[in-house]
Amino acid sequence: MEHDLIVVGAGPAGLAFARALAGTGLSIALVERQSRAALADPACDGREIALTHRSINTLRALGAWDLITPEAVSTLRSASVLHGTSSFELPFGTEGLREDHLGKLVANHHIRRALFAATAGQAALTVFAGPGMAAISTARAGASVTLEDGRILRGRLLAAADSRFSDVRARLGIAARVNRPGRSMLLAEVEHDRDHNGVATEWFGHGQTIALLPLTGRRSSVILTLAEDMIARLAARSPAALSDELTRRSGERLGTMR
Repeated sequence: MEHDLIVVGAGPAGLAFARALAGTGLSIALVERQSRAALADPACDGREIALTHRSINTLRALGAWDLITPEAVSTLRSASVLHGTSSFELPFGTEGLREDHLGKLVANHHIRRALFAATAGQAALTVFAGPGMAAISTARAGASVTLEDGRILRGRLLAAADSRFSDVRARLGIAARVNRPGRSMLLAEVEHDRDHNGVATEWFGHGQTIALLPLTGRRSSVILTLAEDMIARLAARSPAALSDELTRRSGERLGTMR
């Protein structure tokens, strides 16, 4: 199967890249090991993505922004950075902006769903979902990708959009420097007693980093960064015990968390 471009990976990067090439006349193969059903309705992975106004305009130009339901969008009005036990806050507001907010927060799976829906019916785009990549090779004449079901795709150009742990990169022997600091992140969506007023907080404490991202209502996405073993122990706790721990580690800035 001959194509101008083969894109491996149908996450936000791969989908947005393929969608941005609509109308160019290029024939595109989009390869993804997940099923088409998983692409059309991806599961929540816990990540809330902060989108700047430029990012929103990009999604709008790709035809994806209007496919995200308004209920899934939270407003990021301002941000504040804290350090240790200092009472000083470094604020980031909207001075110099025409808008009255810094951007929007949207869960990653909503962005993926909208981008995939935007590609529906795109001319000259073929999605190969389900079978993984069995082999890959490149030469001056182009690239060849063999799928696990035996089909062979050939393209003049290959784009690796399969995450920072790129299988394409590894198979082609492209070197990468990987830094493993021994720390992990725990993500949790919580309800709390106090209003966040649309303010995102990043607190660089001594021994931990915690971010509070404002969602609609009295809800936030909490991102806690600690040593890997500590995160593993916290993740194994009951919801009640984890709620108490997050309330304590956030300094009760938003009151009791659940």
